[in-house]
Amino acid sequence: MMQDELTTLRKDIDSVDEQLVRLLNERAAVVLKIGKLKIKHGTKAYDPARERVVLDHIDKLNKGPLHKGAMEEIFATIITVCREIQIKK
Repeated sequence: MMQDELTTLRKDIDSVDEQLVRLLNERAAVVLKIGKLKIKHGTKAYDPARERVVLDHIDKLNKGPLHKGAMEEIFATIITVCREIQIKK
């Protein structure tokens, strides 16, 4: 009984992970487009004010169970990785 429930829940996690991978790659594709625009217009990739806006927006959307600090840490990492691909392209 427990094993069946575990298997079902793990399949749910796999499904969520698949969505996350797709969405993270979608986000990265948009970041690359932004990077091209920034290069074209001579703007720096790093914009701390914009990053703060993104984190504040995420904080407003977050209804838990992840707490604010955890969500901010996750998105700070996503932002950093996306900035790095923007600079490298």
